[in-house]
Order: sequence, then C-alpha cells, then structure tokens
Amino acid sequence: MTDISATRLVVSRPVADSSARTRLGYLDGWRGLSIALVLIGHFFPVPGINLGIVGVEFFFVLSGRLMAEILFVEHYPLKKFFKRRFSRIYPALLVFVVAAMVALTGTFVAFKWKAALTALTFTYNYAGILVTRAGALDHIWSLCVEEHAYIILALISVVVSGRSRVIVLLGALSVLAMANGAISYWVLGIGYEGSYWRTDVHIASILLSAVICLLQADDRLPALLKGPHVALAASVVAVLLFMAAVPTPIHYLVAVPLLALAVNSLDFSSRYLTGFLSSRPMTMLGLWSYSLYLWQQPFYQFVDIQGSSAWLMLAAVFACALCSYYIVEKPARSWLNRNW
Repeated sequence: MTDISATRLVVSRPVADSSARTRLGYLDGWRGLSIALVLIGHFFPVPGINLGIVGVEFFFVLSGRLMAEILFVEHYPLKKFFKRRFSRIYPALLVFVVAAMVALTGTFVAFKWKAALTALTFTYNYAGILVTRAGALDHIWSLCVEEHAYIILALISVVVSGRSRVIVLLGALSVLAMANGAISYWVLGIGYEGSYWRTDVHIASILLSAVICLLQADDRLPALLKGPHVALAASVVAVLLFMAAVPTPIHYLVAVPLLALAVNSLDFSSRYLTGFLSSRPMTMLGLWSYSLYLWQQPFYQFVDIQGSSAWLMLAAVFACALCSYYIVEKPARSWLNRNW
C-alpha cells in the first residue's frame, strides 16, 4: 500500500512542510507489520483466518491516521500533497502494470489493456466487480480505495471548517459506509468483493482512524484509551475477530474500529511494542511495503492456483520489489519532488 510519511506533528501551529514533523519508527514498523501479514496470508496461509485481509486493514487504519494529521492538523498545502502522492504512487504502479502485462502474456494470469487501464485510473475496485477482472491485479482494489480517500478527505479539508464539524462529518460517513457494507453483504446477499471492494463501503476503515486521530489531537480521547496496553490489546482482539468463524460484517463493524484505535494509541504504548515495531527488520519492511504490495499479487496467483513453491515465489516477490523500490520508486519520487 502507499506510503504516507510515518510522522507526527511536534508543534501546535499548522505547518506547511515536513521539517516540523518527526518520523516515528513504530509507524513505519506498523506498515511493515501490515505487509508481513499480507505476505504470510498469501504465501503461508493460516487456517481459519485470512491474514491478507487483516494486513490490508492494518494499512488502511494507518493511512487514516496519517491523512488526518497531514490534512486536518498540519493543513498541508493540497497542491504539494497531491504532487507528493503522485510521485510516490504512480511511477512504481505504472512500471508494475506494464511489466506484468508483458511478462505474464501467455500465462493463466495474463491480462489485457482494459484491465490495465482500470488499474492505472484507480477504478479497478468497481470495474473488477462490474466490467473486467484480472487475478494479477486484484490487489489494486485496495489502492483504489486509498486514492479515493485522498480526494474525499482533501475535499472535506477545503469545504468544511472547524475541527468539530470535520469529526462529526467523518464519523457520520464512517457509520454510513459500515452500514452500507453490512446491508450489501447480509441483506442483499452480495459477495465479499461486491460488498467490500467498493470505496463507498471500505472507506470506513480510513475515516474511522481519521476520527480517532483528530479526537486525540484535540485531547478528547478518553484517558482509558491512552493506556500502555491499549494498542496491543485492541490489535489482538481485532485479529481474533477476523477469524473465518466470525461473520464478515463483524470484521468491519467491530474489528476495524479496534484497529483504528490501536494505531492511534501507539503513541502511549509500552516500549516493548513500540520497540518491536521500530526494529530495523520491521521498518525496512515498511520502507519496501509499497513495492512488495504491488509485486506480490502475480506470484501469489501462481502459489494459490498452480501450487508453485511458496518460498520460491516469495523470493521472486522480494527480488522484483527491491528492484522496483531502488530503481523506480525511490529515484522517481526523489526526482519528481525536486523538479516538479
């Protein structure tokens, strides 16, 4: 998933650049944990729980926290915000889609330009349900949700004034999105993809985290939720609620709010949890997470459908992802940020 800088505001006034922000290693590590869960869920599945889905939710709640800080606390200039999002996201995505379309030609996961176009225009989460679907691009649905959230939250930051109004609006939209998902899945009988790939449903994960972040920024989060063990306890309970035996809507009505609380409570957590998340292996995984996210899907298809060696395919994922990060993602981002 995409990388919004894992930083936190360290001054009380609005700022316009990252110089007034301090990088928090445990948020990078949270991103690393997210991609680790996705990789484990796809290549070494644990019976009774889809850790790939859990990992995506870890990504979403982190994005909600960071977007809230950037857009509503720091009031980051929108022009610069979207330029940096583009430089971070699009070059690596474009290279992945084109390279995968060429490399997978003739295989069972080959896809054509129409599917590629929906990925590159961030419409795959709807097109994959209604028009055309490609297994090698199925993970792009979550990237689409995140990009749509950027636009919606940026628009709200311009149109709605006053932190309290923003919190109320985001909270109301979260409730509506969660209810929409539950009705789609339970009442209308629409399947998982048809219900939970949609932005009008899954944006709740991002918005809920944004709400909790803003409550914390205003010092309106109850003291009970600032304890040193809240983040760990909420995360563990949330993961347990994602067990296959638990009805799918409960994952999003109960477990996701707990994850949103967890990521926003990390600031108060014990040094054992933050130390683990800040460790070099976790932060490096976080650094590479977007490229790993992009490249894992085609190789996962070979493991899941053709029974290819999970270890061999995972090694290929890391090889492609590291090339993507160091040859495409990092240099393109640096060049565009300097020259655009």
